Order: sequence, then structure tokens, then C-alpha cells
Amino acid sequence: MEADTNNNAHAELERLEARKRRLYIVALGCGVVIILLSWAFRTPADDAFLTYLYPVFAGLLGGLILVLWLDLLSLPRAEILIMLVAGSLVLGRLGWHHHVSGPIDQQLLVLVGGHYWAVGALIVGAFVMLDRRRGLLAGALILLVSALLAITGAGPEIQRGEASAEALLYLVRVHVFLLLLLVLVTAVAGLRDRLHHALVRAEMLDHWARTDMLTGLANRRAADAYLQREMAAARRYQRPLSVMIADLDHFKRINDTYGHNAGDTVIREAARRFTAVTRETDLVARWGGEEFLIIAPETDLDEAAHLAERCRTALAETGIDDIRVTATFGVTRFRADDGLDSLVGRADRQLYCGKAEGRNRVVADEAPEAAAPPY
Repeated sequence: MEADTNNNAHAELERLEARKRRLYIVALGCGVVIILLSWAFRTPADDAFLTYLYPVFAGLLGGLILVLWLDLLSLPRAEILIMLVAGSLVLGRLGWHHHVSGPIDQQLLVLVGGHYWAVGALIVGAFVMLDRRRGLLAGALILLVSALLAITGAGPEIQRGEASAEALLYLVRVHVFLLLLLVLVTAVAGLRDRLHHALVRAEMLDHWARTDMLTGLANRRAADAYLQREMAAARRYQRPLSVMIADLDHFKRINDTYGHNAGDTVIREAARRFTAVTRETDLVARWGGEEFLIIAPETDLDEAAHLAERCRTALAETGIDDIRVTATFGVTRFRADDGLDSLVGRADRQLYCGKAEGRNRVVADEAPEAAAPPY
């Protein structure tokens, strides 16, 4: 069960990474389209950044799409490359307007209406693609570079008395807004991380509450819940359902003779062997002590007895650390009027019948053909 949990977690992470890759591919594709449209309808014609560098950035973003599509880089490295290319484009264009394109008063509408919103989107993107700490560092660096570009661009105009107070006030407001955005996104990212940690902790606690620590199997609590669900489905859809209880024979003697560590080894290996011969749809649980419960949905009594026999044989045919270990199985099927206690109790009674008959055998409540003779 522990291995299944790890496999499920790994599969979920892979699905999440695949979704993020698809999202980045779509976003980068939109970016390429916007850049190429801006280049195609560019005015004025003497805007060298737009004329010569936009096609370069379109090519870089297209290359990143290819990298993501072909899975040529790990996602964290690809995210860093996306941030570097996008940051170079946005901040480079911002620097061009501040230092080359013309006076601030003439550029104000373009800066406030377009490029500073791109800076804000870049700050948010840093937290989306990077973790909180690296996102904060990247966002602060973006804000610092933006402020330096504004200061160095406006400085000469201020000295010459060419920059209006209104334009300078707008630049200050924009950067205060960006600072507030950085603080807000940092706080949201912190809450996101806390929520993530709380969910992970809750999942771990739930896993611990439902897992037997010695074997990694479902424990009695988890088995009860699973059996209740399967009983409801069997009752509603009139599907077969069978239950088996296995008890390791003379387990106290094993503990007394070989020690409790050897007893733990026997229980772990028995759990492994039972899991190996059952199906993915079956649940093997540690019911308590040296007892195991096997729940087999969509399985009638004959099939369940065969399954129990496979488990018995898997355990009995090879010793565990030179210790001969056998088990007795009680098998029963679900009936429409059964509750959990009556179903498990009937399997338990068959188990004790098997103990009374000499152990190391499968006993079913309706004596199907699969019931095995003594080993």
C-alpha cells in the first residue's frame, strides 16, 4: 500500500508537470503571436528595438516552446529560461523607451498603458514559475531594475528641466503600485505554501492513520472503510463480493522461539507474498496482530477460495528466514442482508473451523470446490 501511495503521488506530480508544460506552451505561443503582430504593424519604422530585436525574441520564445514540447529540459530549468527571456524582453523594451525612444512626457502613455503592466505580469509570473523565495528575489530584482531604468532615464531630463512633474509623479505611482503588487503576491505565495504544507501534512496524517507501519498495508480502520464502500456497491449493483481472513499458524511459537524481530520479519514477508498474488482490485489489510483481511470485489465464493489457496501456497511453499510459516484462511461471500460485523464474523468462524481441523488450509462457508485439503 505504501508503494502504491508513492506511485500515485509520483503519477500525480507527473500529471501536474504535464499540465504546466501545456500551459506554458500556450502562453509562449500567445507571446510569439503578439510579438510578430507588433513587428508586422510597427510604427515608427526607425524603432530599432522593435524592428531587429522582436524577431529575435520571437525566435527565442519559439525555441522554448520546442524545448517544452520535446521535454528537452527539466521543468524547473525551463521555467528559469522562460523568466530570463521574458525578463530580457520586457525590461529591455522598458529601457529602450526610457533611454532611446524620446522624452518621458511623450513616452508616458506607452509606458504606463503597456510596458509597466508587462513588468507587473513578469513579477506575478516569477511567483507562478518559481518557489516563494526565488520568486521574491526575482520579483524584487525586476522591480529594482525597472526603478533604475526610470531613474537613469528621467535623470538627465530632470537636470535639463524638461520632465514635467505630472510625468514624474506617474512614474512614482507606477513603482509604488509595483511594490504593493510584489508585497501582495509575496503574501499570497506565503499563504499558498502554508496551505500546501497543511494539505501535505493532513495527507500524511491520514496516510499514517490508515496504514499499518510494519507492513505498509491498509490497517483495520482503512479496511473497515473500504469494506463498507464495497458492501454498498455490491448491494446496490448486485455484484459479488468476498472476504477472506488469514491467520498465521502458531505465530506465538515463532515469537517465542526466534524472537520478536523474526516475528516482525515473518509478518512483513507474509504481507508481501499475499499482495504479490492478489489482484490490483483486491485490498490486503493487516487486521490485527498476525491476522490479515483480504477484500475481493467482483469475486464469487469459488474464485475467492482459489485466491485464498494461492495466498496459502505462496506462504507455505518457501520458508521465511529458514522459518516454516503457514496460514489458515476463512472465506465467505457477501449476502444482501449482511452488515460489516456479520460478514467478517462469518469469515472468522470459517477461520476457526480451519484451525480446529488442523490449520494450514482454506475453509469457505459453502464448501466450494476450491477449498484446499491440508497441506
